[in-house]
Amino acid sequence: MAIINMEPEPPVSEIKNAQQAINAARNARAEEYASDAFALSIKYYDSAMMIWNLENSKFFLNRDYSTVVRLANLSIKSANEAIIHSASSSKNLTSTIETKLNYLNNLIADLNTLSRFPLTAKFKDQVSKGKLALSEGKAAYDHNMLIEAEQKITIAEKLLVDVHASAFKNIRAYFSNFEKWKNWKEETIENSRHNRSIALIIDKFAGKCYVFRNGKQIHEFDAELGKNWIGDKRTKGDRATPEGQYKITEKKENGRTKYYKAMLIDYPNEDDQKRFKSELTNGTLPRNAKIGGLIEIHGHGGKGTDWTDGCVALTDKDIDKLFGMVKTGTPVTIIGSSINLDDIIKNQQNQ
Repeated sequence: MAIINMEPEPPVSEIKNAQQAINAARNARAEEYASDAFALSIKYYDSAMMIWNLENSKFFLNRDYSTVVRLANLSIKSANEAIIHSASSSKNLTSTIETKLNYLNNLIADLNTLSRFPLTAKFKDQVSKGKLALSEGKAAYDHNMLIEAEQKITIAEKLLVDVHASAFKNIRAYFSNFEKWKNWKEETIENSRHNRSIALIIDKFAGKCYVFRNGKQIHEFDAELGKNWIGDKRTKGDRATPEGQYKITEKKENGRTKYYKAMLIDYPNEDDQKRFKSELTNGTLPRNAKIGGLIEIHGHGGKGTDWTDGCVALTDKDIDKLFGMVKTGTPVTIIGSSINLDDIIKNQQNQ
């Protein structure tokens, strides 16, 4: 009987406590947010169980469970540390995700502001993929799947930040011409007032054709432009709508145009030809480039997109109205925008 009392007491409670600590850590999602500490607790637990089995294979008086107890306690300690680290990491990750979500939503709002501007196919694809990844990240976040959310949001960030930076760089470069556009518009309106005549202003960013009489705006029509309207027209076939101060040189109707009715303008004018020759000389255009022509304000618009080869398209109904107001020699000024870029962004954000 005395010999039996000398049998070492199995570390049942220590192992049970280690199991409970590991389960608590797992419930705290330590496998995701404190993976190193959680893995260490598992390692200590597995080692404790292995040594316990080894000790149990010995003669009962020779068994020593001290190492098992020590490893079980280390497992408990690591599991508790994993719980603390998991809570901290989860809190930090939540904060990081929320910050990135706000940031990326603002980027998308900026890009939506630029929806009038034609983006390259590559950029459009990046925006589409970025929005999808952000949506998936937000859904994961809403379901408290923080690791997956962070991964998806990181993908979205890489895609959207690149597009945003590149697009705004190009657009700000484009809007460096704003003062020139502003002067053209003011000159056109003043000449209309002084000559008591009709004048047209095409605002490419707004997608509008404004009609002035005696210096006062009397009509506003929706206008569709060349598919690549941003920037000045440089060559034949670039599908860009030119910018400058022009005049109507011919009115076409009764089957003389395939676009219902049309008003031809004097592109390329003298300024366009000088610019074109300068670009050929300095090598910014290939030697075989052609300047192009046959830019019109014509019908068959109303498609809801910019689709022409460089012309300005109005609906047939609006062309009927405009056709009766203008004549050969009527000024047509085409500008990038009536509003500077910063004000455009502010207006969009306030809507």
